[in-house]
Amino acid sequence: MSKTKNISKKVPNGRTLQTRDEYLGSGKGKKNIKPEHPNPNDLYRRVTVIDSNIQNELAIIKLGTKGRHSLKKYLTGKSKYNAYIEIEDNNGNRIKIDGVRFVENSSKRDISKEDVTEMKKYALKSKETSSRLRNDNKQILHKLKNRK
Repeated sequence: MSKTKNISKKVPNGRTLQTRDEYLGSGKGKKNIKPEHPNPNDLYRRVTVIDSNIQNELAIIKLGTKGRHSLKKYLTGKSKYNAYIEIEDNNGNRIKIDGVRFVENSSKRDISKEDVTEMKKYALKSKETSSRLRNDNKQILHKLKNRK
């Protein structure tokens, strides 16, 4: 077992970022997903880091007002999410904080460790999440951590 863990030293789990849906891998090929946000500099989508690797590449889950699961301790329970883990941007590159498309929020906006653990549990182990999505999420995290 190695002495160094394969997690980012710069970006903690629970840190939130601002981006746009079309910058995420799930928004690949889509233009201006939110027409009410015509300003291309408006980073309206909040995402949270649930895991990372030593190269500061991030695994994220999108947050919003609609979703299957809610974060009771974060923003008075108004934030919700679905258990889809993403590690790639719309160009097929790993997600990293670049200050342009993925902008780090202040630590005041962080999600608690308990909520991050709950999000990972729903994404990877919960019977409420389909077995296919659980397996996909596990493979995505293995890919992020460079495991076979």
